[in-house]
Amino acid sequence: MDQYTRAREAALKALGGNAATRVTAYYRPDSDYTGHTFLTVGPNDPFRITATDLFAVTLLNAAVGPRATRAVLADEQLTVDLKAVPADVALEHADDETLVLAGVFYERIKQLFVDPTARQSEPWVAPAKLAARKRPELLPVRDALVRRYLGIEPPYSFRTDWDTYRRLMLDPEIRGLLDGLPQLDPPLRLLDVVLWTKARW
Repeated sequence: MDQYTRAREAALKALGGNAATRVTAYYRPDSDYTGHTFLTVGPNDPFRITATDLFAVTLLNAAVGPRATRAVLADEQLTVDLKAVPADVALEHADDETLVLAGVFYERIKQLFVDPTARQSEPWVAPAKLAARKRPELLPVRDALVRRYLGIEPPYSFRTDWDTYRRLMLDPEIRGLLDGLPQLDPPLRLLDVVLWTKARW
């Protein structure tokens, strides 16, 4: 069984059974899950990054330290790279140029999160979540838990992850099941919630 087939089977399993119950629980205002707040806590300007965006990332249990905070908020090139990524394109409709620009943006965030004083620093979780906050229809929230659930194997790559999510979003059966759930966030974000709650709960 190839990697994508494993991912598809895992996604279908997550979208079945009690998926609607899990999604509803995740978005309940009186719960301690992030729910809508990840995308709605403001301001959320699609063309700039603020301290509120970094706060939103921490709500998904990703650490954003003082050094990374200063680096991200002060970096003018990051703003340029963000503005170059279309804000109205969904992952399943993105062309190669859009994905290249998104990759430049994501790699810039990763670079800013690297700790130059550490013996080894390869941050990716917080950068992935920050990128997803700014482009929620294009870039998936990624973490190790969901990656393991989908059966994505090393060597890990954001491009492999994006391709897996893109194929899932293009799958008619998966989209049909997603469409049948409460539409509480953009479909790509909703897919991540379904996968994360299945893997976590």
